[in-house]
Amino acid sequence: MKQIYFILFPILLLFSACSSVEDVSAPVLSDVSTPVMPADFEFSLTYGTYGKQKVDTFNDMIIKDLVIDGTIEAEIPLTVEEKNLTYNEMLKINIMGDLEIDRELQCAIEPPTFTSWHIQMNGQTKEFSYTSFCEYNGDAKNLMSLENYIHKLVAAKEEYQELPDSNGWYE
Repeated sequence: MKQIYFILFPILLLFSACSSVEDVSAPVLSDVSTPVMPADFEFSLTYGTYGKQKVDTFNDMIIKDLVIDGTIEAEIPLTVEEKNLTYNEMLKINIMGDLEIDRELQCAIEPPTFTSWHIQMNGQTKEFSYTSFCEYNGDAKNLMSLENYIHKLVAAKEEYQELPDSNGWYE
């Protein structure tokens, strides 16, 4: 019985290996769920406390808030991959659609935050802004998440990390 096992096992192994060989002539399908970023895609995001920070792909620059030490401007372009990731995040929340930015959810806080968007894609432009939210509806949450996503993307870049650290904090 053991002899049959030792003979059949390698044969079965050989057949299973042969059956798993892929047909290299078959076409490879690309991920059709990932939209292609349009060539004219650019955005400018002004955000943060007093609206002192900025990410501007039109001019490949950022502005970092150094708090007590003012602000610093630097030429830090996003890569095509980073822009494509951001574009896809914007599509997920339908940023070019009719967003419900309920003015009643905005409130006065100290220090105030301010956000302003200028977006260009597919031959269209859109601009909108808002101040601090005290309550968040779906679109407000999505916009805050997108703002945080972009900030983390930029803050992870080596060029950004080489900029001076913020000095102090807002009260």
